[in-house]
Amino acid sequence: MRDTRSPVKALYLYNFATLIDWPSEYRKGNFVIGVYGAKEGVYESLKMKYEGKAIGSQEIVVQNYTSSTQISDAHILYITPTKSSSFSTLETQFKNKSTLFVTEKDGYLSKGAAINFVVEGSSQKFEINKSNAKKHKLVIADRLLDLATKVVE
Repeated sequence: MRDTRSPVKALYLYNFATLIDWPSEYRKGNFVIGVYGAKEGVYESLKMKYEGKAIGSQEIVVQNYTSSTQISDAHILYITPTKSSSFSTLETQFKNKSTLFVTEKDGYLSKGAAINFVVEGSSQKFEINKSNAKKHKLVIADRLLDLATKVVE
């Protein structure tokens, strides 16, 4: 089934990249947005619209991963619903890294995700857990917090 919300999720992921502050050591080299799971949908939208654009002086590179062992460094890691069961493994793997975890499953903010995609009515939205972002040394701009449907401190 084609995910018709993919372009919107890709736009949100791009906006997260522009409205979140990473520690200085993450501000050189490429800006990696990783998609863990299926290659269609969000991955294709990101690749088409945002790869090669810049976040500050960093060029956006979109990566796709089918196994958690392939993932070494990513600024943003979007975990597709089919790969959600691997979340705790990934969280352990990235415990000391400044990676923004974006999930799409109910209850994942309480499991450690900083941002979780939700659907309200017919609109694609997202919720934020500030303390999960802080754990990874990420600072979320107030503008982004204002756009979230729910913010957990």
